[in-house]
Amino acid sequence: MARLDERVRTSPVRDGFVERQNFADAAAALWLEGELVHTEDLVLHDAHMDIRTPTHELTRAHAVLRARRRIFAQKPAWALGRDGYLALTGRGGAMPAAAGQKSREGQRVFVPGAETDGAMEAQEPDLLAEEFAEIDAVLARSSKILSGAEAPAR
Repeated sequence: MARLDERVRTSPVRDGFVERQNFADAAAALWLEGELVHTEDLVLHDAHMDIRTPTHELTRAHAVLRARRRIFAQKPAWALGRDGYLALTGRGGAMPAAAGQKSREGQRVFVPGAETDGAMEAQEPDLLAEEFAEIDAVLARSSKILSGAEAPAR
């Protein structure tokens, strides 16, 4: 394993190999729990290109994938420290943008679909912003109607 790690560290295909291992390990983590998640479906779900409705198992595997990327983007002892433990269990700490982070060896971390620094930060909050704004408008109109005020003109 030590020789493989050393060869991968200096290989020109390092980022692709590590990313492939992340996907395989995320699928294997669910397989150990008795759930089958196809790696192809996980890749498509990660790229926001689902060909069918995501299952609960697929979303759990995607959470494992995101956690692996998050751990890999930090310093080696981060996940075992207090900050890492709290962040990974959802009890504290903001998730850093993996696209702008460096890996343990000082090389850029590969994130599919993120070509520039901060691209992941810019994409994540805006994915459903329009839909949430429409829902908020409907809720506001409904609240006004239910409270007895006149419905707003369209």
